[in-house]
Amino acid sequence: MSVGTRVEDVQGGSEGHVPKLAVGLEPDFDFLSDEYRALFEASAATPFQHPAWLDAFYRTMLAPHDAEKLVVTGRDSTDGTLLFLLPLLRRRRSGVVLIEAANLGVGDYAHPVVAPALRRGDFVSAVSAALPPYDILNIRPIRDESRGLWRAFLPGRSRTLDYSAHAAGLSAPFVAWRGKALDGSFARYLDRKKKRFLKSGKVELVRMDSDFRAGIDLIAAIRAGRFEDDILQNAYAREFYADVAANGQEVARIYRLMLDGADVAQAFGLVLDGRFYYLLIGADYERFGKHSPGLVLYDLLIEKWIEEGGTVFDFTIGDEAFKRDFGTTPTPMHALVDTATLKGRLALSAFDAVRGLRDRKNEAAALLRPLRDRLRQVFAKTAVAIMLAGPVAEFAGLV
Repeated sequence: MSVGTRVEDVQGGSEGHVPKLAVGLEPDFDFLSDEYRALFEASAATPFQHPAWLDAFYRTMLAPHDAEKLVVTGRDSTDGTLLFLLPLLRRRRSGVVLIEAANLGVGDYAHPVVAPALRRGDFVSAVSAALPPYDILNIRPIRDESRGLWRAFLPGRSRTLDYSAHAAGLSAPFVAWRGKALDGSFARYLDRKKKRFLKSGKVELVRMDSDFRAGIDLIAAIRAGRFEDDILQNAYAREFYADVAANGQEVARIYRLMLDGADVAQAFGLVLDGRFYYLLIGADYERFGKHSPGLVLYDLLIEKWIEEGGTVFDFTIGDEAFKRDFGTTPTPMHALVDTATLKGRLALSAFDAVRGLRDRKNEAAALLRPLRDRLRQVFAKTAVAIMLAGPVAEFAGLV
């Protein structure tokens, strides 16, 4: 039985009327249960709500962040059928109580897990009554297509975030897709790198099917020091990803790119319904930098995914420039935010002020970047001129 269950008459969507819905908290919910798998497979949720992902998330990610599991469920009160589930967490930061999506830096798309019959309806009052006290509710990151669904279950207003997700639509054959999707100059650059790499020895792109912890550890080791605040440098994060890879082999994949048996680059991603969700990469630039191993790996992964019938390669969240090179389209990301207390409103205002200062600092930096680059060019030319002045003058007979 759910904790704090509330039973309400709820109008469902076009697929019929749900007479009574029992909404409550289930702190011991089993994400590996048959009922959750059935709900997930019937829903429009993403791999970040897959049974193996959420099971690993709640077992490994909460304790390091001093967070508590918060699972809101809606069941048919007549037979107990699971009709929706909201994977959330609750934690305290600087004295402020937050309710968030099951994210903590590893989940790229927050999405409710909802049966088709409930995809149109209003359940906010029932869910709000079931939630424990909070100062700020902050659900992120949310894709465009799931904003309306979140607002059917939780209070608050939508905010557009300052970053996007990027994905490329694919089509077979790979060569034809590549010719249409990639900019000509980038394609030629990539061709040179890829051809030289393929000719340099025995190249293998291997999908790992065992020893997943070693695979994740290898990605972490090879990218150490390359990314600021890299979550993969934490043991709990490595345990989480390895757990997902081991117990969710239908959805999780680790690839190793090797040259003559030596590891060049590795990638971790998720797959669902023809979509590849790229998440982690590690590339040995110290030994193989001349081959641009990261770009070559992306190219080979896309080629392999098209061969397997894939229709989308999703680079997920983040606005790194290389994503545009692969013909991606940006998708704005959003948050659903609500404040329930004066403390929450004050804390949110303070956060907005800090974010505003940061954004203005970034804008100023962007405006000054061309001037900075130009000054560097001038200084470089001046330095060269000074270095050459003596020899040139002597050669001209002026000294």
